[in-house]
Amino acid sequence: MAEHLGITTASTTKLIDRLAAGGHVLRSAHPSDRRGLGIEVTEDTRHAARQTVGRTHACRFDAAARLTPQGREIVTRFLDDLAGTAEDQDAGPGNSPGQGTAPQ
Repeated sequence: MAEHLGITTASTTKLIDRLAAGGHVLRSAHPSDRRGLGIEVTEDTRHAARQTVGRTHACRFDAAARLTPQGREIVTRFLDDLAGTAEDQDAGPGNSPGQGTAPQ
C-alpha cells in the first residue's frame, strides 16, 4: 500500500490509524499471513464516498456543458497536452515539463 501511494510505511500506518479512528476503515487479520492485515472500508464511508463522488462528477459535467464549442476545444487540447507531459516524464530522463505542443 505504501509503495502504491508513494509514501513511507510509517506514513501509511499513521494514515490507516487515522482512518480507523475516524471509523472509515476496519482492520482484520490477514487470512493466510499472520504478519499482514486486511483493511476494509466501512459501509458508511463507502456510501458517503459514492454520494460525494456522484455529486462532484455531476458538477463536472455541468461545468463542461457550459463551455462553448471553442472552449471545449481549447480545454481538450490543454488536457491532451498536459497528459502528454506526464507521458514524457514517464519516458525517462531528458524530458522536461512543458515540452508539449504549442498553442495554435
